[in-house]
Amino acid sequence: MTALLGLLAGPLGRAAVLLLAVLAAMAGSYLRGQAAGDAACRAEGERDVLETIERAVRARADADRRHADERRLRDDDAFRRD
Repeated sequence: MTALLGLLAGPLGRAAVLLLAVLAAMAGSYLRGQAAGDAACRAEGERDVLETIERAVRARADADRRHADERRLRDDDAFRRD
């Protein structure tokens, strides 16, 4: 135990502890940034899905309005009716 304390008290031990502290801070910063990026990516994906659902709902409503009038002409479907 005293040998370990003697190693940490010397200049080489202090440099090693400082290096480990810097590496731990860098790893913590990297992991925090990665988590924030993951959350931002998920939020963007959810916004895209909600926007797609809204566009589909509007398209269905437009189609329902277009097909609601029975007096309208049929769309040309290239089928000959005599």
